[in-house]
Amino acid sequence: MLKRDFIMVQIEELGKAIARLVFNRKNGNGLDKNPDLIEQAFTSLKTDTAFLLGHSPEEIEQSLNQDDGCGLQRMELAAKLLIEDSYVSSLPLPLLNKAQELLYYLQIHDSTYSIERMMLLQEVEHEMSRLG
Repeated sequence: MLKRDFIMVQIEELGKAIARLVFNRKNGNGLDKNPDLIEQAFTSLKTDTAFLLGHSPEEIEQSLNQDDGCGLQRMELAAKLLIEDSYVSSLPLPLLNKAQELLYYLQIHDSTYSIERMMLLQEVEHEMSRLG
């Protein structure tokens, strides 16, 4: 039980870091810090953009499960990081495509329906259409 609580605290802290990224992007404050924050968050998840782009959602979930079975929660954070990374990347479309794929996978495989995920999917689709 203590291990599960510790893991959930870690996931919550990563969620706060992502909220900071979104805040920086939307308010224009600290945008220069976002690439470093994104890299730190990926390191905390024990993954990176190259791994996410090169693997299927099933493989990503398995990798993110580590030894605690919290892969879906980490996958949601990874999808959000890909979205934030797309705003600082020179090649945002592959990142947005993978984020979209992961969010759809989560909607299908997670036991809870998430309106927030649906809103993220709309944001991703809007951004993808804007980029062409």
